[in-house]
Amino acid sequence: MLIPSIPDLPKLLEVCIDHMNDAVVITEAEPFSQPGPRIVWVNKIFYERNGYSPEEVIGNTPRMLQGPGTDRATLDRVREAMTQWRPIRAELLNYRKDGTSYWNEFEIVPVANEQGWFTHWVSVQRDTTERKQMEERVHQLAFYDPLTHLPNRRLMNDRLSQALAASKRSGRHGALIFLDLDNFKLVNDTHGHDVGDALLCQVAAQLKKCVRETDTVSRFGGDEFVILLSDLFADQATSLKRASVIAEKIRSALTQAYALTISQNGQAEHLIEHQCSASLGVVMFCGQQASVSDLLKWADTAMYQAKNAGRNAIRFYQAKGQV
Repeated sequence: MLIPSIPDLPKLLEVCIDHMNDAVVITEAEPFSQPGPRIVWVNKIFYERNGYSPEEVIGNTPRMLQGPGTDRATLDRVREAMTQWRPIRAELLNYRKDGTSYWNEFEIVPVANEQGWFTHWVSVQRDTTERKQMEERVHQLAFYDPLTHLPNRRLMNDRLSQALAASKRSGRHGALIFLDLDNFKLVNDTHGHDVGDALLCQVAAQLKKCVRETDTVSRFGGDEFVILLSDLFADQATSLKRASVIAEKIRSALTQAYALTISQNGQAEHLIEHQCSASLGVVMFCGQQASVSDLLKWADTAMYQAKNAGRNAIRFYQAKGQV
């Protein structure tokens, strides 16, 4: 059976490619130096996705899609593959003409002529923004508290495990602070859980102000928070002093009066001031053979000692189990 020939096959292929959901970009093979291979053809979805006109695209280079959030390391990896005439698959944050960003997953392959000389690059590009946003939502649900947006117990355990390993390598001390709000149950019982949640969010914001960006503030659940101070000092006394200063800074910061809105039937009624305080337990670590659960248990023990001492206090857990 004879297969019928297709008249004007190049035109037919162009129409097919023009109606793809993925963007297709064809560039010259070289140069690799600035400004890079020029674009010689793109399909319609490329114009629609990026907001450029043909006059702005043809003769330009794919660098026109780069912006402040485009990962330099990924660009270097792509360039290295191209200089070796290898296909490459990658994902980058790209930018439209109006400045809005989107995630772009693409594969670039070299095209050679009959003599074996590479003449062009063909790139097929797919908008993966929705998938990336979904991955971020899944990550947030898995590792962050939905109320305060602080790291949750799972993420804190992971970071504490990393901090212990780093401390063992570097010989630098760290500290773990276990914090429980005093009389928090009374807030929920008197004013309702919405007011209690608002207080927890304000406390979370205060805690983040008291520590470095490299430290971790987490919500363990209820009115319990755990703060990880990693990579303090090699000297034990200096590290203990720094941990004491930060713990006192936290205790003092939380004693402020918090403005909380009391509402009924979804309507705000009035503001109240709630005086808050917290009990803190602190344990120091420096590469010792202690587990994550041990450190949390010891910090929790010290916190209860602070509560038994009258609340609004700080207690340190000592190596012999005395606080």
